[in-house]
Amino acid sequence: MSISTYSELKQAVASWLHRTDLETRIPDFIRLAEARMSADIDARPMETRATLTATAGDAWVTLPPDMLEMRRLIVATDPVRPLKYVTPDQLSSDYPMAFAGQPAVFAVIGSELQLAPIPDADYSLELTYLQRIPALSDSDPTNWLLTAFPNAYLYGALAAAHPYLIDDERLPVFQTLYAEAVGGINKIDWYSGTTMRVRAR
Repeated sequence: MSISTYSELKQAVASWLHRTDLETRIPDFIRLAEARMSADIDARPMETRATLTATAGDAWVTLPPDMLEMRRLIVATDPVRPLKYVTPDQLSSDYPMAFAGQPAVFAVIGSELQLAPIPDADYSLELTYLQRIPALSDSDPTNWLLTAFPNAYLYGALAAAHPYLIDDERLPVFQTLYAEAVGGINKIDWYSGTTMRVRAR
C-alpha cells in the first residue's frame, strides 16, 4: 500500500491495527504523532524563513506559531545586521533605559521577541527557524516528512494508539519501529557545523 497522502496514511493505520471502528480516532493518533515527531526529529527540511516586522516605538514582535527553535535573526538592512541573543535579565540589565535606535539584541519571552534598543523606525527582520512538522489534513494531504519518511508517520501514529488500545500486544513493537525510524532520520548528516538554537517558550 502506498502511503503518500493523509488519506492513504489513515487507511494504512486502520489496516495495520486490523480495526474498522477507529475512523474518528485515527486523525487523533496522527496529530499525536506529529506533536511527538516535532519534538523528536531534528532535520534540515524543518528549517524555514519568515519575515517579521519590527514597528517603530514597539519593542515586541510576535514569533511564528509553528516555531520550535531559532537558528538566526537578522535585521534585513544593507548590509544585513545579525541580532545577538541575550537572556531577558541581561537585556534588562544592559538596556535599563527605554531609548530608541536600531535593534542590536533580542530576548525570547513566551511567543514574542523583545528588542533592544526599542526600534526607532520600522525594520524588516529575517528569522530562520526550526518549525513544527506541518500538520496533515484533507486540505493539506502531504508534507516533506510523509513524502520522505512515511514509516515514521505510520509507526508514530500506531504508537500513539497505545493509550486507546492498551491491550494490543503489538504496540511495543510499534514503539520500537517508531524509535528506529526517527533515529534513522536524525542520523542523517543534515548539518556541517553548529548554529544558534533558541527554543521558544
